[in-house]
Amino acid sequence: MEKRTLGNTGLSVTVLGYGAMALRDLDESQSAAVLNALLDQGMTLIDTSPDYGLSEVLIGKTIAHRRDEYILATKCGCNHDEQGHHLVPQHIWTRAKLLENIERSLRQLNTDHIDIWQMHSPSPKDLPGGIENEAIQTLLELKRQGKVRAIGISFPNTPKDNPLYPAGAGYQQIPEFLDYGFDMMQIVYGGLTRKCEAAISRVAERGLGVVVRGVVRQYFDNYPELFTQAGLPELCAPGEGMNDFLIRLAISHPDVDTAIIGTGSLDHLTENIQAAQRGPLSAEVYAEAKRRLDGVGVIADK
Repeated sequence: MEKRTLGNTGLSVTVLGYGAMALRDLDESQSAAVLNALLDQGMTLIDTSPDYGLSEVLIGKTIAHRRDEYILATKCGCNHDEQGHHLVPQHIWTRAKLLENIERSLRQLNTDHIDIWQMHSPSPKDLPGGIENEAIQTLLELKRQGKVRAIGISFPNTPKDNPLYPAGAGYQQIPEFLDYGFDMMQIVYGGLTRKCEAAISRVAERGLGVVVRGVVRQYFDNYPELFTQAGLPELCAPGEGMNDFLIRLAISHPDVDTAIIGTGSLDHLTENIQAAQRGPLSAEVYAEAKRRLDGVGVIADK
């Protein structure tokens, strides 16, 4: 599978990564099977969070002995009790909370460092003062200490009752967060969810890495209809389904470093990996796919 460098971080990641939220629905044996299978098939990026149930614990228990085979991303700002239950508020952006987060994540993941540490869905108003905010300064301090190698931000899905659902939060906040000292951003984006397509290029122009998610997620019930209406099945390679094409379409964006997809199914995992292994679409097919999507109103904001 193709690897790309994540912005200016120096970290090399496969174009398809694993979204470990899916582990919260699996037991230890099932998690071990999925995690070892993805490593065996060449995937190198695993993205998790303390907010994903026992995901961190399961990763630490099942594949820590293979730690040199994967790039490990997790998140911070998360507020839980000792049993892992969410507290109110769900996120706290203070130095004390982040120091608590890093020690807990290192312990649960059974590692001495996090490769990519992301703030989990803050808004600019949560971090007054920009790069001088104490939470941002804590991230930078932990990076200097070597406990984390790169720092970033993961944008939330915009609420369903918001007209900018699902990618509006990232779209609106990306410009504000470009000067906060981050090394990467995790953004909602896919062939049928194109709002941030141009914004992704602006992020990359600043040297930040780009991780996308939601590539095959059906945020609206009419996605299969739109895919057909746009004539995209005609562009699919023999035996290629909608999800396969959407994976290849996402990694065809020249400024996307990796796309993360979660699944608890070994069959779906293998199908996703095989799609990514086919590589990006040809330049001609990529351009035609975007032209056809524009024609049915699935457009990218400028």
